[in-house]
Amino acid sequence: MDETILIAGGGTMGAGIAAVAASAGYLVELVETDPAARGRIAPNERVRVLDAMPSASAARVAIEAVSEDLEAKRATFAAFEAALRPDALLATNTSSLSVAEIAAKLARPERALGLHFFNPPQKMALVEVVAAEATSGAAVERARAFVARIGKTAVGAEDTPGFIVNRIARPYYLQALRALDAGVGPADDLDALARGAGFRMGPFELMDLIGLDINLATSESIYLRTGEERLEPVVLQRRMVADGRLGRKSGVGFYDYAGGPPRRDDAVPEPGERNDDEIVVVIGYGGLADELVARLEQAYAHVGRVESDELIDHLPGDATIAIDVGDGKTDRGAMLRTIATMLGPEAVIFADAYATDLSACARGFEGPGRLIGYGVLGALESQTAVEIVDADDVSDEALGVAEELFAAIGLRTILVEPHAGLFLGRVVASIVNEAVAAVDDGVASADDVDTAMRLGTNYPIGPIAWGREIGGGRLARILSRVAAEDGEAFAPHRALWVLDVEEEPEA
Repeated sequence: MDETILIAGGGTMGAGIAAVAASAGYLVELVETDPAARGRIAPNERVRVLDAMPSASAARVAIEAVSEDLEAKRATFAAFEAALRPDALLATNTSSLSVAEIAAKLARPERALGLHFFNPPQKMALVEVVAAEATSGAAVERARAFVARIGKTAVGAEDTPGFIVNRIARPYYLQALRALDAGVGPADDLDALARGAGFRMGPFELMDLIGLDINLATSESIYLRTGEERLEPVVLQRRMVADGRLGRKSGVGFYDYAGGPPRRDDAVPEPGERNDDEIVVVIGYGGLADELVARLEQAYAHVGRVESDELIDHLPGDATIAIDVGDGKTDRGAMLRTIATMLGPEAVIFADAYATDLSACARGFEGPGRLIGYGVLGALESQTAVEIVDADDVSDEALGVAEELFAAIGLRTILVEPHAGLFLGRVVASIVNEAVAAVDDGVASADDVDTAMRLGTNYPIGPIAWGREIGGGRLARILSRVAAEDGEAFAPHRALWVLDVEEEPEA
């Protein structure tokens, strides 16, 4: 006999979960009390739509997907408890409320947990299996088996604010909003940088798609439950919601949709003829320096390398472009000033703007107009766009050299104002920091965090893996600079160092 599941709530999520379960072979009882909502549910021979909760049901699994209201969810759980056998699994699809609080009035809270699906359930592969303190291990195992049967991927999460995805994703929005508010760049440029780092959508176009009010409500809920200053919503977003600028659904948000969605232009430059004029030198060691040299040698006839500061005397004095990579985690101001004295006055010098305080470096620098700050987070192959610092002292000629240089190796350049972490450094480092904090807090394992963020938000790489690629020391340097500018709430987590510990090979 076919197994039955009971779902309460026939909106987008409930109906989507019902369709997924039906496709997996379940018979579904879908309860929706609103006639208009019932009329929008697509017909399915394996889904029986009910206008009220049945007095009795043979379902072994029940999922509530009613409105995100604690009392409504508690009432639904009470109705489940009355209609179902004592060993039935009771699940909430809440994204922001406490599973324990929803299940608090149940006679048997050990059978209650969270099954957090993502929208739309038919397309999104992830389900967060959320265990409250009272949830039994047997209930978790049954929930995981159910998720596997319907063809989804389960990750385990503790019953903490935002679970995995909504908590760790907050810096993508909040730090982007802070950068916009600080004038780092306009929304379209910052979105382009995010896409250039591998995100499918930039934070502002994504907030417009989700709805600024919905996105804000999630941030408000998590902040209310944690009280963490780094997770506090930004005044700019609150103001936009109050003004009715909600994104696509209102016709205007960060973008104006009167003429349709904004046009994207993420094309990377095509390689041109090999440059025989410039003499390019890379100063530094490690993966990024290796990648830069390899690409530059394809585009320039004259490329050299100085692998350590101890060998700086080998820097050719006739170099026209010097790219300082350093170690990625210490301020290079003193060395950059030394390099400037060794080269001609027209040579353009590139500095890692994530690690080095360019404003301080420019003081006493010979020809500050030729000092260009650039931002590459980790592996060069992971980015198609590079942020370039448009500082007041920098000359237009030097900015032109920067655009030509990175175009020659297949990368777009986007100008940003000088702020700690620029844009990508601030945003990605904060995401990794939150992921490390979540693992340290016991919310989920590192593997489940990475799986959740790849499948639940379409991140190009899991944040723990991304952090290992960038390096804990580099991330700590970026976040220390952000904290010096914005406050200690944004400082690096104490456990970031684990990202630099070499992983043991699997047996």
